[in-house]
Amino acid sequence: MNVVGIIPARGGSKRLKDKNILPIAGKPLIGYVIEDAMAAKSIDKVVVSTDCEKISAVVRENYPVEVIKRPAEFARDDSPIEEALLHAVEYLEKNGSYKADIVVWMQANIPIKEAGLIDAVVNKLIESDADSCVTVCEAEEFPEVMKAIDEKGMLIPLFKDVDRIRCQEFPKRYRLDGSVLAMRAKNLFSTRGIRKAHIYLGNNIIPVIQKKKMYSLEIDTQDEFIMAEYYINRFYQQVKKVS
Repeated sequence: MNVVGIIPARGGSKRLKDKNILPIAGKPLIGYVIEDAMAAKSIDKVVVSTDCEKISAVVRENYPVEVIKRPAEFARDDSPIEEALLHAVEYLEKNGSYKADIVVWMQANIPIKEAGLIDAVVNKLIESDADSCVTVCEAEEFPEVMKAIDEKGMLIPLFKDVDRIRCQEFPKRYRLDGSVLAMRAKNLFSTRGIRKAHIYLGNNIIPVIQKKKMYSLEIDTQDEFIMAEYYINRFYQQVKKVS
């Protein structure tokens, strides 16, 4: 079974310029994800998909992984991520005679992972009949108590007739944190062109719950970058040793 790890890294980030290659604790941000992907025993090929020459140069200079040039039409602000994944899978099949059975998508700006996480996610999928296996973290907000703003500018309930008040009364909710998403390649092809949230993950999705908030920290702003740097400098090396 062929398992490819794909790290999409688009250029032109708006809120934090060049975020994917910013140096953090001695290495480019994307380097943490590449190194974890390379260390995963369940992944037999690691590629970076990017439209940016600066990112390509940094990756090629520092890591022995293949860089796939992503076409501009798959790198716009509104481009669905599944288009980039499909492009990479099809590129490998056409140019490298590599046919992926499982695609492992890892976001370049989520640098902190518990040791063995990638293998845990991939192996859980392989050992099941599920369509995908993804990392999740517990949601801190409850949609039942959220508000919307109507055409008069007034707050209105997002959901009507909610009969629970305290947060403890609501069941636990989880959100996909984007750290590791392993999916069967056939899902990507069978849902091509259908614009629905996470449809490429299929109907049967297995969760792997993250144990700490820092494992789900996504870096898009300067504040998040500073927080990640703090975790990496103070805790990350110790966590990697004891996890």
